[in-house]
Amino acid sequence: MKRVHINNNHWNTLVNIRHHMYEYLLVLSCDKVTEALIHNVKRYFEENYGCHYAANLIPHLTLFKCTIHESKVDRIIQGFSKVARHMSPLQIALTQFNKYENGTFYVDLESDASEEVLEFVKKLRNEVGNHVKQWAPAEYHFCDDPHITVARNMTAPQTESAVMDWLYREFQASFEASEIKLMRRSLINGAKYETVARFPLLGMPEGQYMQASLF
Repeated sequence: MKRVHINNNHWNTLVNIRHHMYEYLLVLSCDKVTEALIHNVKRYFEENYGCHYAANLIPHLTLFKCTIHESKVDRIIQGFSKVARHMSPLQIALTQFNKYENGTFYVDLESDASEEVLEFVKKLRNEVGNHVKQWAPAEYHFCDDPHITVARNMTAPQTESAVMDWLYREFQASFEASEIKLMRRSLINGAKYETVARFPLLGMPEGQYMQASLF
């Protein structure tokens, strides 16, 4: 039988890289009232339909997601900070429940709010897109359909029950989003998200800069 040689140095390098790889989320957070309303719905999905992926994460709107080595994220943080300081607070209006075919139920945005978010995402992509393509070529996604997730990874029976109770049901709420938040979690099993940086939406004119703390 042929003997297989394992290069321990190579293996240790791979393990070390994995321990420094993180999944990053850039999110808009809801105000406390809207957050509580959506959290109640998420708990309902968990308790009545058995959706275990419903109540784990605080309600939020994801603008960007990627998996990248922590040593390569500084350029992304700088780009997000630059865009945020020239962006005015967003008025987010929610309208109704809807679903995706992959077993995800969510709260949809009104069309004007959705367009405003997509314009914001376009600016973020223009600022950091090339860097992300270079260092996380197959592990990133910019928001193309703004929404707030209620439950995901739902089975067909769970989805069928939720459709009867919630599909296109109105959800009227609105809030002002005055900052974006960058979160991350390790790829090691069981890791939870932690906040890396907060970026206030300052609405400063282009060409005007200020020194600010990210953490």
